[in-house]
Amino acid sequence: MNINMHVLLDELRDLNPQSYLNDSIDLTIRSIAVFDKTSDDFSADTLYLATTSALAACEGKLENVNLIAVGLFDPDFAKRNRCNIICFNDSLTPVEIAGHIFGIQKKYDDWNNKLLSAMIAKKPMKNLFDIALEEIHNPMMLIGPLNTLILAAGVIPESCTDTIWRELLAEGYLSYEHPLYSEFLKMVEKKYSEQQPFIVKFPMHNYTYLIGNIFQSGKRCGALQLIEVNQPFSLGQITLVAHFKSILEQAIKTIPDLQILSSNSNAFVYQLLNHIYVRESIIINCLQSKGWKVFDEFFCLNFMQNKMQKDDIFLKIIMQELSRVFPAAIILDYKDGVVVILRHTDFAFDREHLKGKLSLFVKKFFLTIGVSSVFYDFKNLKRHYDECSLAIKYGLDQDHTVSIHFFNDHVFRHLSRFIFVENGKNQFIHTKVELLHQYDLKNDTELAKTLLTYFQFGQNKSLAAEKMHLHRNTLTYRLNIIKNLVDIDCSNRNMDENEIFHIMLSCKFLEYML
Repeated sequence: MNINMHVLLDELRDLNPQSYLNDSIDLTIRSIAVFDKTSDDFSADTLYLATTSALAACEGKLENVNLIAVGLFDPDFAKRNRCNIICFNDSLTPVEIAGHIFGIQKKYDDWNNKLLSAMIAKKPMKNLFDIALEEIHNPMMLIGPLNTLILAAGVIPESCTDTIWRELLAEGYLSYEHPLYSEFLKMVEKKYSEQQPFIVKFPMHNYTYLIGNIFQSGKRCGALQLIEVNQPFSLGQITLVAHFKSILEQAIKTIPDLQILSSNSNAFVYQLLNHIYVRESIIINCLQSKGWKVFDEFFCLNFMQNKMQKDDIFLKIIMQELSRVFPAAIILDYKDGVVVILRHTDFAFDREHLKGKLSLFVKKFFLTIGVSSVFYDFKNLKRHYDECSLAIKYGLDQDHTVSIHFFNDHVFRHLSRFIFVENGKNQFIHTKVELLHQYDLKNDTELAKTLLTYFQFGQNKSLAAEKMHLHRNTLTYRLNIIKNLVDIDCSNRNMDENEIFHIMLSCKFLEYML
């Protein structure tokens, strides 16, 4: 990390320097040299060690030069020459001062290396903030683009009752009703595109804020915010915050729990799909920006490319087409496919209507599509995205020529596999149904299916026969075979309901285990 003159001034305060520095935080120091009064060429990013008597010989040549001087300080000289100078009395030698400077440089190099190491190792953002607080001593908050609290670090005093911090800590987001909200918004909007951190002071309030806007791809995606309670906001502290802000902007691209601050407005959806915890207040605010609520009805669709056609440009074309067909949806690329989240009230879940719209994409782009069941809590999005993947898997296993697969069509298949893998089917399958199933496999018959259909239609032979496209006499013949084989008397109208349910469930499980 290249330190600057303001950081040096903060670190050397105990030596009682006098100074004259401009208010830019760009006074970066990359090297140190001994001042040569015979030189006509001074570098703006070099720190020169000098005596004040030697400086007098270079009157008019020192504009924007960074100087550490020993001797009598003349503020008029600094103003006339527009140089940046930190001056000490004769009790310190230039060599002693250089020793201090090298120690300061090492301290911040070590600090910077710890930040970079945590970022490269993709440590949780809490680790980054813990390291940052070693040198930035005021408490910090990371705020999302919709005024939502992502993380708070440092000790926040109870005395912060008249600040927006108290509400952010308690609620997770800043409400429009807060008395400081309009003042805060006005001040921040003035510097919405400001790249460097800036200080905000509210009239009639006790605390000062330091705000550093966070950017991705040129767009503001949140802010780093500090409150002045432990240490005054000097230009040195602003410099350190600016450096940490730049670290965060790099980390957003690599650390999973910082993806919420990416330039993509659907970043919180990526978080949920990756099974990363997202505060409910963040989900609420992000959905509110679309006019949605967490507990609306939703369903999820997963559009998967043909393995031979995987192409990022192709994905973008699909997303563009989908946005025209489903303008109110959340649409994002995820794991070589496109995820679409629809709200039930925006697009009523009518299967045939939905299939009609999706079939256009199947024909045009040769896609395979999975559709989840309807769900009622956006926080459970990951589970229902998984339903899409399972729908595709089970659907292709059953018929690889079909391209649109609904999870609801495969619930029993999924449930049966889960139960049987965990516990073994013998605990659940009715013994007589198992015998019937074995008979069907050996003789290529459909007795188990006939039994299930007969009970599904309330032991009505005519309806069951119509469903199976059989003559009524054929159905009766099959039921007689079932009675003779396994002693299930289908004509018995007084059969126990639990027994019927067990038989039906066993038939259904075995159907999906094929």
